[in-house]
Amino acid sequence: MMQFLKKACSSQKSISDYVNTTVSLIVNRIREEGWKAVEEYALAIDSYKGAFRVSQNEMDEALQQLSLTTVKALKRAICNVRTFHQRQKKMFEPFFCSIEEGVTAGLRFLPVERTAVYVPAGRYPLPSTAIMGVVPAQEAGVSEIVLLSPPTKEGKIASVIAATASLLGVSEVWTLGGAHGIAAMAMGAGPIRKVDMIVGPGNAYVTEAKRILFGEVGIDGLAGPSEVLIIADDSANPAWLAADIAAQSEHDPMAASTLLCTDEKIAAQTSNELSILLETLETAETIRRAWEVNGTLAICSLEEAINESNVRAPEHLQLCVRAPEKVLDKCMAYGAAFIGSTTPVPFGDYIGGTNHTLPTNRRARFAGGLWTGTFLRPLTSLCIDSKGAASLAEDGINLAQMEGLKAHSLAMALRRNLS
Repeated sequence: MMQFLKKACSSQKSISDYVNTTVSLIVNRIREEGWKAVEEYALAIDSYKGAFRVSQNEMDEALQQLSLTTVKALKRAICNVRTFHQRQKKMFEPFFCSIEEGVTAGLRFLPVERTAVYVPAGRYPLPSTAIMGVVPAQEAGVSEIVLLSPPTKEGKIASVIAATASLLGVSEVWTLGGAHGIAAMAMGAGPIRKVDMIVGPGNAYVTEAKRILFGEVGIDGLAGPSEVLIIADDSANPAWLAADIAAQSEHDPMAASTLLCTDEKIAAQTSNELSILLETLETAETIRRAWEVNGTLAICSLEEAINESNVRAPEHLQLCVRAPEKVLDKCMAYGAAFIGSTTPVPFGDYIGGTNHTLPTNRRARFAGGLWTGTFLRPLTSLCIDSKGAASLAEDGINLAQMEGLKAHSLAMALRRNLS
């Protein structure tokens, strides 16, 4: 039976009525008033009254200001993410197949034409999120990619995000965030043309705006606070485990970290190592709050840990065990898996090649993370010649009559005697 040394104090709550009401008002007002409302919300929420469109010169200058080591790291991240997402495109080869004589069905995949990538910049600017959103869209063949990100306290888009946009070759960038930014993209407002899809994580207001506007535009999913579930045995390194918990917890005070350990000694040592880290890290306050409220530490068997993971369907599943590949075979629901003790989640966050925009709050039970396929639409086709029409007609007519749809029957009957 699972023995809890520490339990999360509260489960993550759904979006509050206040957020829902506030975002609904923002969306409705922008629908009615357009760009004027967008400008007013940018001033009221972000204290921003500058140029919204970021010029190419500004992006290029921001890139020139970055250190060579930062540019090198960004380029390597872009390269690795591109390699993985480029390979995914090979899964989408078009095909035609014969259903029966005279009946041919086909499937092809086409990208959406215009997509927006939201890049958060609240607690920290996240250029990695720009990479994770833009590269899959590029590999899918999206012709128009728009990047939007809220202004920083300095009153402009974060320079590292502007620089990353330049590296990625994105020419349409907007200093615009929040629910008002999402609404402007979804509906088209002022100088912004309507997009077909919006991807990228954001705060509760951004997420609620995406939820409300889903159907008018496509979305990648609804992001909640970040999560990690670590399964560890007696081969795991407690100092590494503590660092992995801290890395997850410093995202946000609402981030949830869970360690399920088969060895009591490793669990206790990890707890001690985490206490030591909290004395040295600059982000200790955020880590402490997240761990105290949303952290879980438990002793259990490996089978119990796997079962618990499959129920929770974590955003990040980290396997610090012997033969992690065998354990992974039994894990059926997760956003991304990190296999072995030398594969911490931050490699996936930045530079390993996989995407860090992943399902949270148990959504991995029915959804996956951002990938090249997110931007591709499956288009089916059907071609029936005269012999095929004659062959299918009788059974097709019977089915239509059973459903009481006379015109359906007629449309097929008129083609029955062509051969």
